Order: sequence, then C-alpha cells, then structure tokens
Amino acid sequence: MTVVDALRRPEYTGADRCWPCTAVNLAIVLLVSLLAVPVSGPGAVLVLTGGVALIYLRGYVVPGTPAFAPRLVRALGLAPYFEHVAPTPRSRPDRESDDLAADHDPAALLDAMLRAGVLRDGDDGDLYLTDKFEAAWTDEMATLRDADEAALATATAAVVPFDGEGSVQFDGISVEGEDGVVWLRPVHARADVAAVRAMEQFGVPERIRAPAASPLRLFTPECPDCGGVLAETTVTDGCCGGTMNPSETPNRRVVACDDCGVEVRDLGVVGVDEQRPDD
Repeated sequence: MTVVDALRRPEYTGADRCWPCTAVNLAIVLLVSLLAVPVSGPGAVLVLTGGVALIYLRGYVVPGTPAFAPRLVRALGLAPYFEHVAPTPRSRPDRESDDLAADHDPAALLDAMLRAGVLRDGDDGDLYLTDKFEAAWTDEMATLRDADEAALATATAAVVPFDGEGSVQFDGISVEGEDGVVWLRPVHARADVAAVRAMEQFGVPERIRAPAASPLRLFTPECPDCGGVLAETTVTDGCCGGTMNPSETPNRRVVACDDCGVEVRDLGVVGVDEQRPDD
C-alpha cells in the first residue's frame, strides 16, 4: 500500500464527495495560506498545495468538518449551490458481510453459550456475560488493540470458517477465499476476533465460534477500539447529515464509544416524531 493509498478516504470522495465539506475546507486552506504569505512565501505555497491535495484524496482536511460544514453552508445561505451527495454502496464493497459467518441457528448458539459459561441467565430474565468470559473477552480486545490493521486482517482470516487471505480494503478488513468472502469494519473485526479467541478458551466448539461472534456484539463490554465506555446515542446518516434539509435527515440510534465515537452497534432508525435519547 502506497502513502497515497493510505491517505485516500473513498467514502468521502468521488461520487460520495460532500460538496459543503469540500467548499468549507478549500476556503479554510486558502485563508491559512494567505495568512502564511507574510511569514514565508514557500510555506504558503506548501500549505495551499498540501491542503488541496488532502482535500482531493480525503474529502476534507479540517478535523470535525462533517459536523460543522453543512450547518455553516446553510447559515450562509449557500445550500442551494452545494447539493449534498449521500453515500452510495461504492463507499463500501458489495461483498460486505458484517459477520464472520452469516448462517447460524440462534437456539443452538444460545444453548452452546450457556453450556460453555459464556452467557448466564439473570434474575430479571435477561441474558448477561459471565464475569469470567467478560474478562477473557476484554483481555483479547486489549491485545488486538495493539495490532495494526494488517495484523488484524491476518487474525481475522485465522478465525473465519473457511480458508482465505486477509487484507485491508475499503477502510475495512477483508477476507477472501474460494468458499467465502467477509468484510468487516475494523471495530467489528477486533470485537469478533477477540470473542472467538475467548470462546476457544471456554471450550466452545469451533463450528459455533464464528457464527456466535456477531450475536455476542449485543453484549460488548467496552469499546473494542480504545477500551472506552459504550453508551446509546443518535447519529445522522451521511458524511455530513443526509440531505440539506435537517427535517429530512435520517437519524439512527447506535451504541457508540463515549471516548472515540466509534459505532459498535446499530439500533435502528429514529422516526421524525419518535422520542430520542439524550446524547
């Protein structure tokens, strides 16, 4: 992978480019470069060319742009000139599976989890992780947190239920083989690989481990990416909030990390008149 490939953010460029984000970033880069001219002419040129290059490759360069750019464009009355382009499937491969193994028997998985001591019945009738399994799972996630994405891809390939080669593609973890194809967001790859490794310690049959990883995300005890606290919140679809009309913006309830913001679970779309949880 080249430096340019590492910098690219296809979900924010090409057909998925957000023009409010692009316009605001170009204006900021131009302003900074002009302010730099009295200090250093060559430095100003470097700021301008470097900023434009990053915007071309990544969609934006100023951190937090998706949160403020559309609101700024609307406030300035420029929304009609910067039509938002919502993300398309091109931002992720068609082969996205979101699971290590899609086919499973829920009853068989639950029985195996209870027998192995992975899950337990609570006094309130709900299911919970056992303390021992939670500790094993968090330990494995901590180990994977120190691995780069190439190592994570290799680890993912080792736990899928088919022979395949792991790689980093489309900002995610891909495993491809003759008998199957898997694509996962890195946060899910860390959680699932760690869960499979922890289940192995508890003697869960190998045929059960990969199919059980995705259902176990309901019980993820901490952020797989940073170890932070998970909480329910709402997010807006699209890199900058759906359409330019806020009333038409689709919002989703998710479980996300309070510290790094990564989404771990999607709880569904929030209706326009539906009561939303406080962020």
